[in-house]
Amino acid sequence: MRLRLPRRRPAPVPAFTLADLVPGTRWLACHTTTCAHNATRHTPHGTGYQCTTCGTTKGDQS
Repeated sequence: MRLRLPRRRPAPVPAFTLADLVPGTRWLACHTTTCAHNATRHTPHGTGYQCTTCGTTKGDQS
């Protein structure tokens, strides 16, 4: 009987690297149907934070 091992797959490409993060980036719940209400990266934008996925702005910077 031969034992079949699973084939190796290449590692997935990361969505971003730590070098891509903008200082002040926060992971906030987006609450839009586009982002499926998940926590996504929000970067400082004006007086709030802008979602990097859908572009909506929310909150005030402290």
